Amino acid sequence: MIISPRYAVPVAVLLAFALVPTVIHSYRGARVDDGARAAIIATALEGVSSSPTQRRAAWVQNNFDTADWIERTYNAGGTEVTLFVARSYDAKRLYHHPELALLRGAETTPAGVVESRERPDIPLHVIRTSRDMQQGVAVYALQYGGAYIDNPVLFQIRTAVELLVSRRKPLTLFMASALAGSAESVHDAPPTRLLLAAIADFERQTAARAVR
Repeated sequence: MIISPRYAVPVAVLLAFALVPTVIHSYRGARVDDGARAAIIATALEGVSSSPTQRRAAWVQNNFDTADWIERTYNAGGTEVTLFVARSYDAKRLYHHPELALLRGAETTPAGVVESRERPDIPLHVIRTSRDMQQGVAVYALQYGGAYIDNPVLFQIRTAVELLVSRRKPLTLFMASALAGSAESVHDAPPTRLLLAAIADFERQTAARAVR
């Protein structure tokens, strides 16, 4: 098949445009490193100290494609709350039902997304949990580019278009869980209070690094 010379320029332009995302992501490996790390979150939040869990780095790498993460337990007023924070350039690994991996061994039921009472800009993804006849709640938030995500599917569609010409940014997952509290009173549940404290500390330290 012979292409008429009159189409040569339009075809060349289209091919050049198609090469833009290929060059950005394949050859340059373009990623945005904002300098923040999950580990900057304080080991003590709201006056409560913590201890690391036994979660293995290889497990997190395999499930979430990242080495940038923490998992700690905090004893908040007699309630043991587990905090997990991870940052990954593979967004779907973090936003697609992270509770199925992190809360393995517990029964989990999504309970919707609610607006944080203290931070209306942070949608809280709520999960009902149960284990050994104990009921509890888990909450998580997703941050990307400094903003919080309520609908991961729409987020993925939007970023898919952006990534044609821009560099990848890390998605951050914040999750807190405990066999205490309930989805109906999620705003006052220990995991929610700890989650918001962790997010505030992360934001504060990230902002401090940005002005250095």
